[in-house]
This record gives sequence, structure tokens and C-alpha cells, in this order.
Amino acid sequence: MPVSRTFVLVSKIIAGCLLVVSGAVCAAPQQLIISLTASHDINHEDYYFTHLLTLALAKTERQYGKIEISELPVRTVDKRLRSELIAKNIDLLWSPTSPELEAELLPVKVSLLKDLNNYRLLLIRPEMQADFSRVKTLNDLRKFTGGMSAQWIDADIMQANGLPLVKAVGYGKLFKMLAAKRFDYFSRGLYQIQTEVNFYPDLHLAIEKDLMLQYPNHVYFFVHKDNKLLAERLKVGLELAQKDGSFDQLFNSIPRYKWGMEQLKLNQRRVIHLQYLDKTPSINPK
Repeated sequence: MPVSRTFVLVSKIIAGCLLVVSGAVCAAPQQLIISLTASHDINHEDYYFTHLLTLALAKTERQYGKIEISELPVRTVDKRLRSELIAKNIDLLWSPTSPELEAELLPVKVSLLKDLNNYRLLLIRPEMQADFSRVKTLNDLRKFTGGMSAQWIDADIMQANGLPLVKAVGYGKLFKMLAAKRFDYFSRGLYQIQTEVNFYPDLHLAIEKDLMLQYPNHVYFFVHKDNKLLAERLKVGLELAQKDGSFDQLFNSIPRYKWGMEQLKLNQRRVIHLQYLDKTPSINPK
């Protein structure tokens, strides 16, 4: 499920925790409560992000103290999620970044998906493959209409690059709208699309074979601007995991991430570069 549909952490710091130079001594562990997830399902985005979060916290336990994680019975997404974090009702979310989000919240600038979320493939109806095979430039792509959630940063990027767009609120309905010919393609993350096309076999959708969109779209953890300690802990934990290889080990254990990286290595698609929001679009013929 889309990364931009982020998940939450609610942090209840139990009193009696004394931070010292050598680490943290606590009378009781901190608690991080996350929203309801599908963290048991390796094909669901929750699996990777919750496991990466757990990894980052474990790497920093000696320095910052123990944390107990449990799940709420509810899940909050998109703009409502951001509002909850701004209001300090929750303490953390993960999301594709944007200038607006970085102005409102404090990003932990370690790219959770490496470069995978900077590349997107098109989900289409199979009978339209010949039409998309003739697309060589961004101007060619503008002859088609895409579909996107109205609350995703990707919608702003596509519109800023002059791409016609049908917007809807929600996620699952977009696949049905594509199948119903409400628009021509649905731009999906390189790490998302393989699972998604298999998840909706009755809709008879297909991954477009020749094109790839590219624009900067890193996924970060975000915390409230006042919560610098949590941001520091997450950054330290992620960087430690990168150094000892456990970050890569988790990343490479996700089948669809491996598939996405293989697509990048093949380098067989025409890459259309979209500029990030306010820049002039350009095209890479290869």
C-alpha cells in the first residue's frame, strides 16, 4: 500500500528517565504506540517500515533507553495524520517528503527507501500498451490523463509538470477507476507496482513496458519540530544500521524491493524526468 499513506507513532515518555552522557537510565521504559498495521505481511508496506523503525530503536537502546512498542486499534493517514502530529497528538509519521511537509514537521533525513521512491512506473489497461509505447517525451505523455490521490504530493508534482490528472480521495478506488476508463494510467512507485498489479487480478491491469518517471521523492521519518530528541535517536539508529549492514539486509529481504532494484539495473526504459514542483520539466531520452 502506498507509502504516502503513512502510519503513526504515539510516544508516551514515562517519567523518571534520566539521560546521562554515557546513555540513558530509566525507571521505566518509554512506550511508542503505533497505529494498526499489517506488519506481519511482507508484501505490505507496513512490514518494512515497522521493522525498520524497530531496528533503528534497537540500535540506540543502550544510549537512549528501552522502548516498548504496541499498536492502537485504529489507523490514521494522509492530511489527518499530519494534523495529528502538528497538534502533538502523535509523535511520528513516515511519508514522501515535500517542501510543505518539511516546513511543518522535522524530517529525519535518512532515505528509508534509498532511491526506489524516486522512480515510478505506470499501471495501465493492457490494450493501451501500443499507445504508451509511442510516448517519447513529456509532451507525448501530456496527451494522456493520469489518476492520483488528491492528498498525495505526487499529484502536485504531476500537475506542476503539466500532466493532466483526475484526482480522488482514497487509494483502492483509483485502481477501479483506471479499469473503468476514468483515466489512462496510474503512476506507482517502483517498489509498489508489482504487488499491486497482482493484488487486483480481476481488474485486468498491467505494468506499462517502456516508460519510467523520475523525480526526487525521498521517504523520511517525520517528528514534531519540538521533538528533536526523537529525531536524533532515529537518525543515529538508522545510520548505525546502515554502517553494520542490517539496514541493507532488511531492505534486500523485501521481494518487491529486489524486483524494483532489478528494473533499475536493467536500464531498458525511457526515463522521463519530472522537475520537483516549481522547476522546468526535462526529458532524458534513455
